[in-house]
Amino acid sequence: MTTLFTGSESLRVRGERTTFVLTLCSLPVTVILLGWLLQHQVSWQEIALLLIGAMLYVAFARGRLLGGGLRIHAGQFGAVHSVVDECARMMRMPMPHVFIRDDPFVPVIAIGIGDPYAIVISAQYVEHFQPDELRFLIGRELGHIASGHTRYTSLLSSNGRENGVIAVAFGAWLRKIDDTDDRAGLLCCGSLDAAMRAIAVSAFGPVGRRVALGAFAGQLKELHAEPSLRLAEWTASTPYATNRIAALHRFARDPLYQTWSHRFAANAGAPPVSEAAETVYASFWRRTGAFFVDVIVVQTLVPAARALGTKLTVTDSDLKNITAPAAAPRVVHDAVKSIAANPHTSITFNNDALLWLALGVYAVVLVALIGQTFGMMVLDLRVIRANHDPRVGFGRAIGRYASLVASMLAVVGLLSMFRRIQPYEKWSRTRLVSGSVAIR
Repeated sequence: MTTLFTGSESLRVRGERTTFVLTLCSLPVTVILLGWLLQHQVSWQEIALLLIGAMLYVAFARGRLLGGGLRIHAGQFGAVHSVVDECARMMRMPMPHVFIRDDPFVPVIAIGIGDPYAIVISAQYVEHFQPDELRFLIGRELGHIASGHTRYTSLLSSNGRENGVIAVAFGAWLRKIDDTDDRAGLLCCGSLDAAMRAIAVSAFGPVGRRVALGAFAGQLKELHAEPSLRLAEWTASTPYATNRIAALHRFARDPLYQTWSHRFAANAGAPPVSEAAETVYASFWRRTGAFFVDVIVVQTLVPAARALGTKLTVTDSDLKNITAPAAAPRVVHDAVKSIAANPHTSITFNNDALLWLALGVYAVVLVALIGQTFGMMVLDLRVIRANHDPRVGFGRAIGRYASLVASMLAVVGLLSMFRRIQPYEKWSRTRLVSGSVAIR
């Protein structure tokens, strides 16, 4: 089946996916070189923690936008809302959330590693773009979402600002996807002149309105005449503006442009695409992914468990010498005296037990307070009550994880691990659902 970014008529530029694979394959070498330059051996655990941190930052982005950004709808910046709605219809995709925030550096950016996605427009640029120019910029950001690029770009830079290390490590792929998404933008606005003006204003601000586009595009000849002048682009996460304009000229002459142009025009009057009905209950793979993220977080945040050595042992003599605080209730004093008088055996905790204990406390506290662990935030999951009440509370959270342990000991948990509703969730009357569904 042919869609915007799959099949024989895909809008992806040639070599985009190959470049992505090669970039990932060369990443270990990049990490080693970076560690050598910084005189620090970068561990994979540190990389995993950075990745999880980036996922959490993106997961928190919706809250930051709702709290500090301006949400666009038909009654607020209706003209901008209409442009996004029209472009989404053309591309036959659900309309994402749209926000305006104060950002002097990035005119428009799409973010999100899963639904709900968002397009964020700079308050300092929104008034400078004409409708056809904004249509180009919105179209290319919708292209980022539809092609799956934001799942990775949001982790590399969720605010859209260039980072030197990221540009060197992923720049080749990032420049490819910019050319891909420029194609979607050109199809949405339908005007090469509007696309070039949008690029100029994005690059130079209001002064870009006075740029002679023909002369500006002609600067590319000078770049091609001296190959060394193109080296700086290799360390950037976006292609030169002159190269973007040249690539759009080539695409406008490509038969593929004419093919998709007719389809976009036909789709403009079609009804909007509603969001696909999402499975409410978490799948096995999303549960598993959230669990492994949480394990990595706990192993990183609780280094004391590893620093304790192989074992932590409480001996008979230790038990004999324990005392209760003076202010403790009498029942506590009696219990302590009983232990001290009859120390039957030593108690041993190994690192694995401590890590599992830390994981249990971590999960209970976070689920009780906010309904999510960090892993659940990353995978867009949330624990709620069986009656869909989002307030879990400590009693219900403790019951959930105590039931989980019981189900594993009874083997019933292992036999039903692929079910959307686990036995321990029925016992504790809790559910693990899509986070976005739970708060709508």
